[in-house]
Amino acid sequence: MHVGKSYFWAMAQQQSGVQTSIPVAEFAVVDVETTGTIHDGKITEIAIIVHDGTRELDRFTTLLNPGRRIDPYVARLTGITDRMVADAPLFEEHAQRILEMTRDRIFVAHNVSFDYAFLKMEFRSMGMEFKRDTLDSIDICRRIIPDLPSYSLKKLCTSIGIPMNGHHRALDDTEATALLFAKLYGMDIKTVFSRVKADIPDVNIPPNLPSTQLEGIPESTGVYYFHDADDQILYIGKSVDLRKRIFSHFHPKEKKKWAELWRAIHSITFEETGSELAALLLESQQIKQQQPRLNVALKMQHPLPYSIFEGVNDQGYVTFSIRRRDTKTDSIIDLRGYREGERLLIRTAERFKLCRCLMGLQQLKGNCFQHQIKECDGARMGLVSAEEYNARAARARQSMSITLENLLIVSAGRHADEYALVQVEQGRYMGYGFIAKEDANGPLDIVLEHIRPQEDNPDAQRIIRNALFSGKQGKRLRYRINDDGTRTYLA
Repeated sequence: MHVGKSYFWAMAQQQSGVQTSIPVAEFAVVDVETTGTIHDGKITEIAIIVHDGTRELDRFTTLLNPGRRIDPYVARLTGITDRMVADAPLFEEHAQRILEMTRDRIFVAHNVSFDYAFLKMEFRSMGMEFKRDTLDSIDICRRIIPDLPSYSLKKLCTSIGIPMNGHHRALDDTEATALLFAKLYGMDIKTVFSRVKADIPDVNIPPNLPSTQLEGIPESTGVYYFHDADDQILYIGKSVDLRKRIFSHFHPKEKKKWAELWRAIHSITFEETGSELAALLLESQQIKQQQPRLNVALKMQHPLPYSIFEGVNDQGYVTFSIRRRDTKTDSIIDLRGYREGERLLIRTAERFKLCRCLMGLQQLKGNCFQHQIKECDGARMGLVSAEEYNARAARARQSMSITLENLLIVSAGRHADEYALVQVEQGRYMGYGFIAKEDANGPLDIVLEHIRPQEDNPDAQRIIRNALFSGKQGKRLRYRINDDGTRTYLA
């Protein structure tokens, strides 16, 4: 069993008379009512009862204004209406009290994943992390009182004689869960504590990896490293959510795919970058430098094998195509693979309303489907003039053939008071770095001192071009190099 930091261990006398180490802990029994599902819902009511397993120590309940409409079905189920929460406090107003009432306590709920996920989401929206060890009263009830006809809270309480004044209101459900929990605690304390789970998803932890390695992994953007017993790097990856991505490698369904990694991994390290662009560049650079045996795609520093080329068909319409790189023919952009080119052309077609048939993405058979759904104006069928179509194609070509120049790309850093920086100079990738926001308005030469030098290569240039094309990777600041070698921003 994983033991969280919130536990205080003591010797306790079991009914059998055998001295066994069991935790002495407090519990926060919680229930929330919401506007709808976890995908788009918010909390409308919360109740917390602090318990020591035998008696109630404290309680708190309140309605909350979710800032959005309550689903009509949910309103009928709970009885909580938009009018009832219109003047209620916001979650932020009680966030500190919720933190204090659950801190250093085991988070208990009936179907705990639901209530816990909503609280994590609410705190995440405030830029805060909420992590507690959890205990599901359904789970322990199935083990201590097996073979009941139903484990829904209302039917369960009826089956074992627990009074329940109401249902689907936070305090009523929390009171019932607390009574149920106290009963289970008294029946089999050992089983209760054996089912406590740390804030780690249901994963198959590798046999040589200490579970404590998984506790501090953040839900932020960065690069991660898996190491073997000799501290050699096995695998390098990047993600906008390090915690989620790392755990995905250890999901039961992924075990076969990552069997060698699963057996060999002994430790995990990571580096937060804040910026996804910085993470992509760092991952690419590290794979080339470290050559981990389980990475394949980015190891080799070879020319990009595919390119997008421009042409004109017999009717005078501009066409685009993906082919093997040809040094004798000018290309628009070079690519790591064919599928990367497909994705780029699809985004370009959507952005400029270009014909996918003329871009080699599909064959015209009968009526054009993209034309039917109004994503294409029918150029392949001659429904728009070549002159009009080619003007859009020219803008598309320009967007794909982004020329790297003297450029500083500024995006979100590793925390709220920091920026991430990526520098390109005279068409070459120079490196990335971080700077405090309060220092970012200084002279450009001082700002550039925060750049960590990196090697330029075709993959780095491809990554930067894709980022610039997407327009989602930060603010671009162009600059010039003066005759005296200093650098200044362009207006």
